[in-house]
Amino acid sequence: MTTIEKRQGEETIANAIALDILNAKFKIPPMPANGAKLISLIRKPIDDIEVDDFVKIIDSDPGLLSMILQLANSIYFKGVNEIYSLRSAIVRVGLQETINTTNLYFFKRMFPKIPEIKGFQPQAYWAFSWACANAARRLGHPNLDMNVNPGELYIAGLLHGIGKLILAIQYPFEFSKCIQTAAKLKLPIHTVELDEFGTTDAHIASKLLRIWHIPSRICTSIEFYRNPDLAPEKERHIAALIQFAYAVASMSGIGKNGDGCVTSLESTWIDGQSGLPLSKKEIQETVVKEIQRSLEKKSESITGIAPPKQDTVSEPKNALSQHRQIDNIKNSMPAKLDSTKADSSKTRFFTWIRSLFH
Repeated sequence: MTTIEKRQGEETIANAIALDILNAKFKIPPMPANGAKLISLIRKPIDDIEVDDFVKIIDSDPGLLSMILQLANSIYFKGVNEIYSLRSAIVRVGLQETINTTNLYFFKRMFPKIPEIKGFQPQAYWAFSWACANAARRLGHPNLDMNVNPGELYIAGLLHGIGKLILAIQYPFEFSKCIQTAAKLKLPIHTVELDEFGTTDAHIASKLLRIWHIPSRICTSIEFYRNPDLAPEKERHIAALIQFAYAVASMSGIGKNGDGCVTSLESTWIDGQSGLPLSKKEIQETVVKEIQRSLEKKSESITGIAPPKQDTVSEPKNALSQHRQIDNIKNSMPAKLDSTKADSSKTRFFTWIRSLFH
């Protein structure tokens, strides 16, 4: 089977799973009107954003207002006096940081409760997504000459993994198997998802995000961030930057992404290029250190999760070795994981879909 045929198979399976999810009891929550407004704001240059426009959005949402006030009075941002007004909070935190974090809070609260799955906790998931989003936004700075909108990078980094949330809610047994297999074999989660579902969480997310009318450029970057070389040329750089940001977030140790190993910069598409500023090792080192310092300072105040004191990097294995190890361990995995029961109808659904591409 050629690469194109495999890709078409993954896309067809992702479409089938997306349809199955849409027809299930779990419904993708509709995008509130404020969501489109927040995304529109974050895509603008900071000098083009009117504070009054942002204040109007928050004034209509007491929940977001409360979260912003908590942020302004948190350990990292706290001043001498406690803050009680939105405008004062914006001055203390900064307009860009406030808008960024508001998007985190907004999307975080949209999802229903996730079933208890060992190795996958919502708070840790969102902490990693925040780290990825912040890394991605920094990589969009004009001084790196990538010509990608920093706000789009932030949203793509923030939402790149929501397919995992959807799988955890809709297919908890199968997703739990993926988490535990990835941890046991020290593999990236998407490699195990391919074996279990026939597609990846990124592919599923890209399909379902379009229901929210998330800009297509962002959806495409999420679909291809694992393999930027396969992305359409116009979206290749944004997909590659999300992949690079994912690696930076992985190296930070902040939160959990479901992987059983740390993603290395050397495995990214950008690292393999020769004509990009970010491909140069000295620039990489400077930018990554800058991002890591920023994440370490803000993580606990924004996500509630403190950065680890030490990082232990585990290099991912090659793809052939990954699939062989998955095959070897299948029979040794328990039929029941963490009291999460399999849904036989869903199991038959996956078996039928996968059979079409083997």
